[in-house]
Amino acid sequence: MRAWILLLAGLLATPAFAGTYAPDLTHTSVYFGASHFDRTTMRGRFDKIDGAINFDEGAQQGGFDFTVDAASINTRLRVLDGVLKSEQFLDALQFPVIRLRSDRFVVEGGKLVAIEAKLTLHGVTQPVRLDVRRFSCGDEKMPGSTRHVCGGDFHLAIARSAFGMTRFLPDVSDRVDLDISVEATPQ
Repeated sequence: MRAWILLLAGLLATPAFAGTYAPDLTHTSVYFGASHFDRTTMRGRFDKIDGAINFDEGAQQGGFDFTVDAASINTRLRVLDGVLKSEQFLDALQFPVIRLRSDRFVVEGGKLVAIEAKLTLHGVTQPVRLDVRRFSCGDEKMPGSTRHVCGGDFHLAIARSAFGMTRFLPDVSDRVDLDISVEATPQ
């Protein structure tokens, strides 16, 4: 009986973090891929990301607001980066910010399984659903310190034509897959 009391006391003493989380931008990334002539997948990433997260760990509910600098696209090919930044695709001069916002986390069986959000890209806002590939919270012990971290991997597929980007269809696919990884700590 005493062991159960100690276990229960330990569980009750474990903090359920609720509040503002700051993304660790060294462990946060946005990668994309699109089929090229249905032969290969052209891949790239965005190098400048910022955001804020509100999260109630106990309820698995919250929201976030992330922005990406459209001009920070990086495929490792300068010519291709220039085309993707141009008015043919992202039009980074006219629409410098890509924004992903959410206030609806989908929980099933006590587990975060999806996030419903709105994506603003190329001046168009569309509802999107991010599938949760992995998500967890816990303490990371480092030499001399411990920090609480929540993080996960999320997948999103969009039709670029829904955002007004139709150049080179169908040779470059309409479907663009986005893989997003985020780590965040309570502020």
